[in-house]
Amino acid sequence: MNPTLYLFASHSLVCLVTLTSMVTPYLKRTTPAFRLTLLTSVALASSFALGGCTSAGPEPSQTLEAATVTEFVPKPAVPQKGIECPASLDDLPSNADTNYPSEPRGSVPEGFVTEKVFICRSDMADVDGLTKLVIKQEELQGDFAPLLAALAVPSDRAGDDGQLVCNAILETFPILWLVNANGDAIDAALPTTRCRQASGKPETQQAIDALTVARTAIVQGSGK
Repeated sequence: MNPTLYLFASHSLVCLVTLTSMVTPYLKRTTPAFRLTLLTSVALASSFALGGCTSAGPEPSQTLEAATVTEFVPKPAVPQKGIECPASLDDLPSNADTNYPSEPRGSVPEGFVTEKVFICRSDMADVDGLTKLVIKQEELQGDFAPLLAALAVPSDRAGDDGQLVCNAILETFPILWLVNANGDAIDAALPTTRCRQASGKPETQQAIDALTVARTAIVQGSGK
């Protein structure tokens, strides 16, 4: 598989850097916003800006053959007996995960009729007089049609026949659970771009922002 190349620019210099591994730090998401800048990437970009992109290796080719991009629809999500916020937060889904989405997370199954929408997030809250990290489960209300339409948009996937240039930015994704009238719940995957970034498919976040929080509950057992 061809590597993903991350592009940095400093004045008239353009640097292509291959990132073979990425350390995911602890990130507290207090809003549904997608974009969180990876500190190591900032440091790397700064070093190139100050150092003039020096490298012991050969200069990269100025002409890159773009990889072929195809549409990708993940397997349908596996319905669960209820919402499982702790399990879905464990893997901190982000564009650094090349296996996103993996079961039970997936696309909305055919015939699944959404009655309720929930979002899971980590946040700080007062627990027994102490401020602790907890898991919050927020029930959203409003018109779900734009959200369901956005979730149905296919993702983009790059093939192995060329180079892929992406910004070195880490994005964490909102965790959405859809529930039907029987109480069955699915962990819905978000559409992503060829660089596996959900922000490039902004309709999903726009639809989330259009909903309002009806109720918030702290998941039992969190904050201990």
